[in-house]
Amino acid sequence: MRRLAAALLVMTAFASLAGCAQDFDRGPDGQVTDKVKDGKKFYLVVKPSKGDGEKKFRVSKYDYHDCNRGSKYPKCVDD
Repeated sequence: MRRLAAALLVMTAFASLAGCAQDFDRGPDGQVTDKVKDGKKFYLVVKPSKGDGEKKFRVSKYDYHDCNRGSKYPKCVDD
């Protein structure tokens, strides 16, 4: 009985963690020109390969750390 309760507890913990995944919209393809951290929110600024200007968009902290200034987005996330 204890094993069953422990197994259910572990399964519940994994299920609750799976629901916490961050899912942000993907930004435009281009070159990372800047990185911005605002509290616990992370942003990349990308100069799109097509068009003018720059686009700032929210990313996960893992994508923020994977992409450096000058790198190509989204290649820096996929590598």
